[in-house]
Amino acid sequence: MLPRSLQNFMNAFTSADYTMYPFATTNAQDFRNLMGVYLDSTLHPLLKHSDFVQEGWRVGPENPLAQPEGSGEQNKSGKDDLVFKGVVYNEMKGQMSDAMYLYYIRFQESIIPALNNSGGDPAKMTDLTYDQLRNYHKQHYHPSNSKILTYGDQPVEGHLEMLGKSLSEFSQESLEQDVKSPIRLSGPKEVVTKGPIDPLTPPEAQFKTSTTWMMGDTGDIAESFALQIATSILLDGYGAPLYRELIESGLGTDFTPNTGYDTSGRKAVFSVGLNGVTEENVPKVKQVLAETLRETIKKGLDQHKVDGLLHQLELGLKHKTANFGMNLIQRIKPQWFNGIDPFDALQWNSIIESFKAEYAKGGYLEGLLEKYLANDDTLTFTMTPSKDYDADLAAEEATRLQSKIQEVVSKFPSEADAYKHLRERELELLEEQQSDQTAGIDALPTLHVSDVPRQQPKIDMRDSELEGKTKVQWRETATNGLTYFRALAMFKDLPDELRMLVPLFCDALMRIGTKEKSMEELEDLMKLKTGGLSFGYHSTASPFDTQHVQEGLAFTGRALDRNVPAMYELLQTLLLETDFDSSKAHKMIKQLLQSGASGAVDGIASSGHGFAMKYANAGLGPV
Repeated sequence: MLPRSLQNFMNAFTSADYTMYPFATTNAQDFRNLMGVYLDSTLHPLLKHSDFVQEGWRVGPENPLAQPEGSGEQNKSGKDDLVFKGVVYNEMKGQMSDAMYLYYIRFQESIIPALNNSGGDPAKMTDLTYDQLRNYHKQHYHPSNSKILTYGDQPVEGHLEMLGKSLSEFSQESLEQDVKSPIRLSGPKEVVTKGPIDPLTPPEAQFKTSTTWMMGDTGDIAESFALQIATSILLDGYGAPLYRELIESGLGTDFTPNTGYDTSGRKAVFSVGLNGVTEENVPKVKQVLAETLRETIKKGLDQHKVDGLLHQLELGLKHKTANFGMNLIQRIKPQWFNGIDPFDALQWNSIIESFKAEYAKGGYLEGLLEKYLANDDTLTFTMTPSKDYDADLAAEEATRLQSKIQEVVSKFPSEADAYKHLRERELELLEEQQSDQTAGIDALPTLHVSDVPRQQPKIDMRDSELEGKTKVQWRETATNGLTYFRALAMFKDLPDELRMLVPLFCDALMRIGTKEKSMEELEDLMKLKTGGLSFGYHSTASPFDTQHVQEGLAFTGRALDRNVPAMYELLQTLLLETDFDSSKAHKMIKQLLQSGASGAVDGIASSGHGFAMKYANAGLGPV
């Protein structure tokens, strides 16, 4: 559908307990076309065996077009050339090599053992059969078990008509909807597992450890909202007590991926963990965490931090992004899939007013933290770096491969016959893949010229200059009372040795602070007065000359109209008054470098294509 549509989003998301198929477009006919294709694909999938072996897993020759060589019987059979194949299988091998992802998945398996692995564990994937796949689909992927949401400016009657036509082909069924709950904790529990070593960080400081508490029922929207506020104050920002005592103190480099208040299940969980911990500091992390929580609850949460978070919520409701509908779906689906009315989660005004009323009584947030966190009913999950991890993983896969090969061989007179079968199946799959590329494509709907407006809405802009030298471009439109600002300070002949430092410079602007104000104070002001400020490297290649590139510093921000002067003042303060000569500056920059290096190798697994594209493009231009 990509070349037959004006779509601006098409994808499929796999979670631990649901699959979501979202799409988006700004063209009414295109929306109807895509909805028809999506409904047909999700409600009437072919689920062919060839799709299973291509997308899932199979055993086959690495290069089926090459003839086996050698005089030995083993080489004649081609057994040495057999490998595990499959799109998802190999994708997940790469994903599971990411230490951060692996940590999160193994943690999920410990805290909610009944939960599925959303992407699939390659070590378990090869136990799945085609019949099991079809039975699982029949059991769970019935429209009686689905949730359907549309958002946009098109009349909902048209959506309902299409949905009604598709759903009328099915009968209502009563399907078991098992809500997965976390384990019960009564006292401390510890889980230790092994993980890979990151070659870019010190080997002695690669432990990852976190502590988790069970929280309340996510169906209690008011309490869950209050706990989100409280835990955000504990964690978010350089001035947050847990950041200050755990990361700024040097115990670790950054938070583990499971850190935060998780409301995706029926029972919420709160986790705090650190990456880059030394072995001797692993028990100290939990000790410092518990002490910091006790002191914070005793001292109380700062009023201005609560006000800042409420201000951010107000801005979030007013700030309408291009993917607002998608964000809306992401916001309500956890509650919806756990049996909670999604409209309850959308009553933001009443939720916030209820919170303000409770908070005004005093001690509300501290009482909730005391209720859930002032105990040792915890799960401590630790991943230790193992130099043998990759080798052990490869050995396990090799053993599993030989087992699967023997299963195939046992069905044939000889190894040679078994290999011949696998090679022929691989060639048949290749032929089907090539022939299927255009098969049935004419059955797909497509947009016609008449479906596309000849004119797009005009965006009115006006230009001006400040003091005769700074060009300013204005756009005036409905923004829910928000002003958006973006500025570019262009570089001229920036040396290569300085260019590589620009990202670090931008990060440091948001980390060090000034002579007059700490970064914690500046962060509090940003939350109270703006919807966020950012600095970053900007480059634009000329469409007429690939050797000509403009580069510079980009800084952006947004604020309610009444707070625009404060936003400009904060931007000026950060740009001109950041104290790079302070005694803390060296320490802060070192922490930024350590945090950036931590897990840098992990990003290659999921972004390898991006690195390859950048490397290829590097030879075409100066940047």
